[in-house]
Amino acid sequence: MIKKLSDICSFLSGNAWKSSEFTDEGIPIIRINNLNTNDNDFKYWKGDYDKKFLIYEGDLLVSLSGTIKTFQWNGPEALLNQRIVKVIANPETNQDWVYYQISNVIEQIANKGKHAVIRNVSVNDLKNFEVDVPDFQTQNKIVAILDKARALVQKRQKTKVLLDELLRAQFLEMIGNPTISEKYKLTTLSTYLEKVQIGPFGSQLHRADYVSNEIPLINPINIIDNKIEPDFEVTIKKSKYVSLPNYHLKTGDIIMARRGEMGRCGIISEKENGWFCGTGSLYLRPKDTRKAMFLLHCITNRATVEYLNHNAKGVTMKNLNKTIIANIPIVDCPEEVIIKFNAIVEKYDKIRLRVIDNLQQIENLFYSVLQKAFSGKLNLDVSILLDALLEEIDLQKPENDIFSIVTNEGYLLNLVKRLNNREFESQELYDKAKHVAFQLLKEEELIAQGYDEESKCLKLIAK
Repeated sequence: MIKKLSDICSFLSGNAWKSSEFTDEGIPIIRINNLNTNDNDFKYWKGDYDKKFLIYEGDLLVSLSGTIKTFQWNGPEALLNQRIVKVIANPETNQDWVYYQISNVIEQIANKGKHAVIRNVSVNDLKNFEVDVPDFQTQNKIVAILDKARALVQKRQKTKVLLDELLRAQFLEMIGNPTISEKYKLTTLSTYLEKVQIGPFGSQLHRADYVSNEIPLINPINIIDNKIEPDFEVTIKKSKYVSLPNYHLKTGDIIMARRGEMGRCGIISEKENGWFCGTGSLYLRPKDTRKAMFLLHCITNRATVEYLNHNAKGVTMKNLNKTIIANIPIVDCPEEVIIKFNAIVEKYDKIRLRVIDNLQQIENLFYSVLQKAFSGKLNLDVSILLDALLEEIDLQKPENDIFSIVTNEGYLLNLVKRLNNREFESQELYDKAKHVAFQLLKEEELIAQGYDEESKCLKLIAK
C-alpha cells in the first residue's frame, strides 16, 4: 500500500539551543558532528529543557544538513539539536524497517540529484515522500535480511577504525604527546612551515563565481577522515581561480578547517595539486613535504585539538588565525624518526586501501539489497543471506570457515543452483562461491560433480 512517510511515523525536529549558553558540563547536546560514532566532542546544556528533546540509545535520527544520513543513536542520553530530526514509527510499523526505508529514500533523493552532494533536506521533503508499505510480517523479513548485510558493513568499518587506532598508538609510542613531549624538545609549528595561508574572504568570491565542473575547491565539508572528497557541483570559474593565486594548493600542503571543527585536515596529493583553498579553510605549506604526514598527525592529535579549541577565537563559531597556527607547540622531532614514521604510514595505507576497497564492495551490496527490498525486487529467500556469508570468504586462503554454509541445507542447495546457473551479481561473489565449492569438492561429502545430459556439461550436485 502506498503511503506518505508521515502516515507511518512521526517526526520531531531538534531545538535551536543558544550556543552562547553552551557549557562544559550538564546534559550533552547532539549536533551533526556527534552523529559520527567516533566524535564525542559534545557541548553541554545546564538550563531548563522540554523532555521531548531527550534522545536515548537506539532512537532513529536523520541529519538534514551536511551529509544527509540516517543514524541509530548509540551514545549517551542527550538533547536533540536543530537540523536533526527524531523519527518514531507508528505501533503497526517496524521501527527498523522505517530506518532502512528512510535510508532508501535519501538514496533516491541523491539519485535525483545525479549523485551530487545533497547538503540540505527539509522535514517536509521526508514527510511527503511516498513509499510502498508491506504488511508487518514482510517488514520483519526485510529487516532480518538487511540486518545481515549491514552487519558486514559494520564489521569492515570497525576494522578501518581499529587500523586508525593502531596508527595513532604507533605515533604516540614513537613521538608521544606532540605538544608536551618528554622525548624531544619543543618548538612551534612555524619552524616547520614555509607558509600559512587563510582561505579567501567572502568578499573575494561571489555567487556568480561558483559553477560546476571547473576548479575544485576544498572547504571543511570536503575533508573527511583526513582525505579530500571534492564536490564537482560546487567549483569555481577558471577566470576567478587565475585571479587568486594565493589560494592555489600544491602537493604536500596540509589543508585544514579554520572554523568549526578544530583539527579537521588532510594532505594535498598529486591528484589535488592546483585545487583551490575554500573560504572555510586554511593551508599550511611545509618547508619539507616529507614531514607533511608527521605534521598531520601532530595537528589531529587530541592534545593539539584541545589546544586549538582553547585558543581559537569566537563564541558562536571557533575561528583560527595565522598567529594561533604559527604558535602551536610541537615537538622538534629528529628527521630519522619522521622518516621511520612515514615508512610505517606507507605500510598502513596499503592495508587501509584494501580494507576501504572491501568496505566499498560490501556497501555496494548493501545498497543493492536496500533498493531491491523497497522496489519489490528482493526475493525473500536465502540468496542474500548466502551472499552475506560469501562476502566473508578470503580468496587467498585455501580453506575458509564455511560451517554456517554447510550446516544449512537451504544455503547449500542455493549455492549449487546458482553456481550451475551463474546467478551472481558480481564476478567477485561468483569467484568466492567457486572457492567454497572447490573446498567442498575436496571433502567429497556434501557436493559432487556429475554430467548433465541436457546441457552436455559437468554440473554440481548436492548429495
